[in-house]
Amino acid sequence: MRFLKVLFTRFCIPVIVLVCVWISANLKGGEHWKYTILSDGKGYYAYLPATFIYHDLNLGFYDSIEARYYDEHTKYDFRSGADGKVIDKYFAGVAVMQAPFFLAGHAATLMSDEPADGYSKYYVMFICLGAIFWLAIGLHYLRQFLRLHRASEGRNAFVLYVIFFGTNLFYYTLVEPTMSHLYSFSLVSMFLYFGKRWIDFGEKKYALKTAFVLGMIFLVRPVNVLIVFWLVYEAGGVVQLWNRLKPVLLSARTAMTGILLFAFPVCIQLVIWKIQTGNWFVNSYGEEAFHFGQPHMIDFLFSYKKGLFVYLPITFVALFGLIPLWKKDRKRTIMAGVFFFGIVYVLSCWWMWYYGGSFGTRVIIEFLPVIALLLYFLIDGIKKIPLRVAVISLVVVLTLFCQFQTIQYRYLMIHWSEMNAEKYWEVFGKMP
Repeated sequence: MRFLKVLFTRFCIPVIVLVCVWISANLKGGEHWKYTILSDGKGYYAYLPATFIYHDLNLGFYDSIEARYYDEHTKYDFRSGADGKVIDKYFAGVAVMQAPFFLAGHAATLMSDEPADGYSKYYVMFICLGAIFWLAIGLHYLRQFLRLHRASEGRNAFVLYVIFFGTNLFYYTLVEPTMSHLYSFSLVSMFLYFGKRWIDFGEKKYALKTAFVLGMIFLVRPVNVLIVFWLVYEAGGVVQLWNRLKPVLLSARTAMTGILLFAFPVCIQLVIWKIQTGNWFVNSYGEEAFHFGQPHMIDFLFSYKKGLFVYLPITFVALFGLIPLWKKDRKRTIMAGVFFFGIVYVLSCWWMWYYGGSFGTRVIIEFLPVIALLLYFLIDGIKKIPLRVAVISLVVVLTLFCQFQTIQYRYLMIHWSEMNAEKYWEVFGKMP
């Protein structure tokens, strides 16, 4: 028993990684690997073959790829137009993080009989391994972040298992690993750890690491830079954060280094746009935009279509972590609540508030490290053993429930876009 306890607590991340490798090998076996680079993931990934194989950032090669690898059900044209040029609608951050694995896949393909076109089997296999690698990085830094909040080994491991298996992070790691959300999760976990190290101990090297990771967060998905406001919570207020920032800004060398580290990833996108169109700044999303006067917060949280609390009920339970936090620090509780509902407000203002085809509310994945912290506060804050056992049991049940709904989604019982109350209750509890 002691061996198992050590295995599943101290080595929880290797356990999760091994489970992922086993599941991925089964999910992508046979011809199933062909259904990996899909939807938005096509656009995030396309920078890699465009750069390293076709040398064509205007994506002239893609029509032939679409005809070769995709049918009428999986076709999706991610290309956009700007200044009379064809461009990639999406940002390049995911491709930057996938690049080492793409190159490994390219090398393996060149040594095989597979076509070296960027989309054949070995490219997909290595991209899947890359996704698991970035999951491990994200979980590692989330674990370190929770340790800075004094999480014990056992509770830390429990939270990591729940955040992975009890949310759609599981699905977007193993089934659709070319979407941006897993990579954002990893970067946000890194950002929170580096940011807290800097705030707690004043180490300038962590301020610089925080700046670079924030630039990478922007390069993957710009709206996710909203995570910077969580630093207000960690510092204990705006004034306290400013007092921690002042020494960095007053050191010209440190300040300039930080600005350059943040700007470097951002400039990657600007250079790409310059090559594609001749202009440094491009609105690649066209008329797709946030409408801040028309939020859909209730739909975002509660709807049967994509409601966060409907498909990821763990997030609702985690919010009860604000109760023990309130008993310790009311000011921080208010800041945490404002942050969460501020994120919900902004994300629900997107022109398509449900974000197209997805399992649940996929845009919350990047902010799961904050949900993980609140879940830890909840478990740690319950002192009465019977109540703690009841809450932990509920969390385990909801984790299994998420896995059950993930299976339903995989077998199209839960529709990727057209769910409503009638359809939801029609399939509720039914096995595929």
